[in-house]
Order: sequence, then structure tokens, then C-alpha cells
Amino acid sequence: MPRKKVIVSVLICLLVVMTAVPVYASNQNGNASPWALYYSYASAKLSIASGGTATITGSITGIPGTTTKTTVHLYLQQYKNGDWEDVDDWLDSGETVSRTLTKYKSVEKGYKYRAKASCYAYSGTKCEHVTKYSAEVSY
Repeated sequence: MPRKKVIVSVLICLLVVMTAVPVYASNQNGNASPWALYYSYASAKLSIASGGTATITGSITGIPGTTTKTTVHLYLQQYKNGDWEDVDDWLDSGETVSRTLTKYKSVEKGYKYRAKASCYAYSGTKCEHVTKYSAEVSY
């Protein structure tokens, strides 16, 4: 009888673990993953005007009462020679719940570009990191 209880317990544990893992763990629209503790939203955006000026934006939104500091490390990347290369990068950090960093950069014609936002949300000494990419933009 105890062996039967052990097998049933193991099966129940497996069932609980399998149903607890959501299928949407990778969230592309900027919302935090279901496991995020210190942020609720992060994003990277890129637009390029007809004159060649790129507007690059990265942002993170923390959780009021939990998040004590936010950091955005923003990159402009160019697709060149079969790989994404950093064209430029900027960093902004401070003791606020949310942070948005917007920069402008002239870009060369004939390439694809994207923005990368490497974002950090802190709660005291604990830190959570998320990286977001914008849609690719050809110019």
C-alpha cells in the first residue's frame, strides 16, 4: 500500500508541475514574463525618418512599492556581413520605478537596423534583467 501512495504522489506532483508552466513564457509584446518579480513591462522601438535619422527608444516599467531602481542600456544595431553589429549604445540609470531612454542617430542607407534594450529592474540589491528587440527596419 505505501508503494501505491508514493506512485500516486509522484504522478500528482508531475501533473502539478506540468500544468503550472504556462505556454506563453516567451512574451513578444513587451509584457513581463509570468515569472517577472520586479518589472511589468519592457520594450525596444525603432523608427527611421526618410532623411535617415533613427529614433531609438528603450523602456522598462517597474512595480510601484517593489522596484527601487531601473536601468536601460540601449543599442542601435545594424545587420552587416550576416550579423547584427552594434552601431552605438547609451546607458541611463536611476532610482525610479520606470525609465525611458530615447536617442537619435543618423544611419546609412542600404541596411537593416533594430533597437536592442537591455533593461534591469532592482528591488534593493536584487536584480532582474530582460532584453527586448524592436522590429527590424530597412533603410
